[in-house]
Amino acid sequence: MERILLQKGWKLLGPDNRELDIEKMPCQVHDILLDHQQIPNPNITGINENRWIGEAEWCYRTEFEVEDDSGEWNLCFQGLDTFVEIYLNGELAGENKSAYMPLVLHGIAGMQKRNLLELKVKPPRQELQKITLPKKYKDRVPEFCKARVFRSGYHEFSGPKPDLIRMGVYGNIYLERVGYDGIQEAVMDVSVNAGLDEGKVRIDFTYFHPEAERVLEYRITDMQGSVICEGTETEHTAYLEIPVSNPRLWQPRSHGAAELYDVEVSEKRGDTVLDVYKRQFGFRRMERKGDMDFSVNGRPLKLWGANLAHADTLTGCYGRVKEKLYGLLDLAEMGNFNCLRIWGESEILDDDFYSACDRRGILLWQDFYLGFHMYSEEEEMLSMCRQEAETLVKRLKHHPSILLWCGGNEMYWSRDMQYKGEYCFGEKIFCEVFPNVCRKLDLGRYYHRTSPFGGDFSNDPKGGDTHGYTHLWFVPGRDYPVFLSENCRVSAPELKTMKKMMKPEELWPAGYQNVSTKRKPLAWPDTWNLHNTNDGAVKLGPVEHYYDAENAEELIYRIGMAHSEYIRREVERFRRGRSEADADKTRKTKGHLLWKFNNNSNIISYGVVDYFNEPMRAYYALKRAYEPFQISFSIGNHITLWAVNDTPEKKEGIVRAQLFSPGKNQVEDELEIPFSCCPDESVLIGDLDAFGQFKKDCVLAAFAEDDRGNVMAESMDLVEMERRITFPGSGKLSCISEAGILVLKTDTFARCVELRGGEDGEEFGWIFEDNYFDLLPGVEKRIAVYGKHERGAVQIKPYYWKKGITVQYLKK
Repeated sequence: MERILLQKGWKLLGPDNRELDIEKMPCQVHDILLDHQQIPNPNITGINENRWIGEAEWCYRTEFEVEDDSGEWNLCFQGLDTFVEIYLNGELAGENKSAYMPLVLHGIAGMQKRNLLELKVKPPRQELQKITLPKKYKDRVPEFCKARVFRSGYHEFSGPKPDLIRMGVYGNIYLERVGYDGIQEAVMDVSVNAGLDEGKVRIDFTYFHPEAERVLEYRITDMQGSVICEGTETEHTAYLEIPVSNPRLWQPRSHGAAELYDVEVSEKRGDTVLDVYKRQFGFRRMERKGDMDFSVNGRPLKLWGANLAHADTLTGCYGRVKEKLYGLLDLAEMGNFNCLRIWGESEILDDDFYSACDRRGILLWQDFYLGFHMYSEEEEMLSMCRQEAETLVKRLKHHPSILLWCGGNEMYWSRDMQYKGEYCFGEKIFCEVFPNVCRKLDLGRYYHRTSPFGGDFSNDPKGGDTHGYTHLWFVPGRDYPVFLSENCRVSAPELKTMKKMMKPEELWPAGYQNVSTKRKPLAWPDTWNLHNTNDGAVKLGPVEHYYDAENAEELIYRIGMAHSEYIRREVERFRRGRSEADADKTRKTKGHLLWKFNNNSNIISYGVVDYFNEPMRAYYALKRAYEPFQISFSIGNHITLWAVNDTPEKKEGIVRAQLFSPGKNQVEDELEIPFSCCPDESVLIGDLDAFGQFKKDCVLAAFAEDDRGNVMAESMDLVEMERRITFPGSGKLSCISEAGILVLKTDTFARCVELRGGEDGEEFGWIFEDNYFDLLPGVEKRIAVYGKHERGAVQIKPYYWKKGITVQYLKK
């Protein structure tokens, strides 16, 4: 099979007929204009001042040559967004109407030795207005749900404001010369038996010329390159079934090594190789034992992670965001995630991304691409969604990282919020079309109807999954939900990022006072609303627990710490999964996926990683709450101490609990409690009643130690809200840089120690293993430094101290 990638020589013609050279395809219209400095990047400020781009028609044009124009040719588009007319040598060759599917024009006519290819990209809103639906959909189905467009561009939820509609080419374009033969499609299934000692690989092939004679040669190798099995099939070439005895099992990163294999199949005629199929895969057995209750390879599986939104609002071109996505996967690993949700308003991701998740042992909750709102159920829409689902399932189902399929985001929930009790248009898609595709193509993998779904109402925490909207709604049973697939609060990025977002007069307006009153109830200035979406000012954590701010940096601290406190307390409770009153050790909550992981524009939003891939303080709160083996306090009528074990090994030893007075800078009381915690257990270690009555300005600290005195886990907590506690304003802090590790000590209690890189000018690109942590006197804190910097100045300062220190970091 001859494939010709059409990557160079492209030009873009805009509404003024000016030509812009495109250095390399794929590239979307905003990408090209940005590369030519025709527009600023709207994601830097979160404000889109160039909405005209989405209202204009654009034309991509290239000329290409083929040595021999005879034979059968296909023209393939891996991603077009969205309404595109395709012209070859002046003749209409086809049309694209979906942003979520590849388009293949089979047997194209008019191929010449020298050819002109033109892609006329139509203004999306104008095209949507041309679509007429029956009256029953009036006021129920919005414009952007009448067709298969990348819908996040049509509203401000992910930023920038007011909206940003992508257009153009986001996937590769190539020619296929079918020639004598070639593999038209290969679909791979991987399974392992209940005994986990026999794996099977099945690959179904369709060919351009199925009647032709061929031989299939196959080989499977392990990660070390050793050949596991190989062979030749000469007769039944419609599929291969390859058994693998005693396979090494792929494990999610919380459970072990992500063992993978490579398969290569060559289609041959004589000594001529006609086509080659290659894939990486893994053997694992995923089972659903109960309501959102999964096991992997026979072992219980709790899911901890976040929702991954699209990497960048501006572009859907994987090559332009690959580095950013890999950085997010690095942060997911460092943050103790074992799962990410690919959100229903996200985008098509390249095979490379899924392979990266396979290698890293990160499970993926994969939504189909429906989002909040109702949808047309006309036959054209149903057919497009069916093809879309078939394409996605066939392409991805061999990946061991795919945990489940989900019919979309907040379908029933959107109906209940807007038209409670009425029929949910779009139900045919996620209740019939998608599950039928999954039953036909991927029967062994769980299909979840929509998120949230289960229980007595669409967002019932007592069944299925729930979205944590407790900032606006009272939700009965929300303390120990079965599963949280979204849970959110809002905070601002750190000051260095906010300075890129806002002008100084926006960041802290003249005369502004950070005090909530009945006339000014918001916890931030009105100017921040320009850079926030989805009414984030009413979706903050408990800001009332922190001092009113006197400048922008203090306000960022206040809002960020409230977000962090919310995450820590909520996730620790969900990890425990039960209250002190529960008699057994059964954990009710099976998983938690934070909404959301990343901000895809520089806005004030729900993300715990900002647009520049800089982790915010709420990220570190989540990271600590997701420690595989964790100890935590529950503060109520009594103070109790808990252990949660999501590792494969039993944990036992003693917990050393301390009552520390920041004012006196000393340990007021201490006790030791033995504990034992098996895998998948939540154990109530004991209470702290032995401390008796104590002043609430004390800090609780606990250290879980094994029989050799090694600290396996630690926890610190406040009994009182922060604004009622006086913390030390100075002390002696020391830090040395030791082979890529920063080693810290203090002689005085240090509240919320912050590490900032780039004292010498390079502020961005520093990733610290831990940050924004409390440090007790005499306790050594070792912090690895990641990111792009191998040397530089690092400033270290506890929040309440007037001064910090600066240390010169050297990686080696």
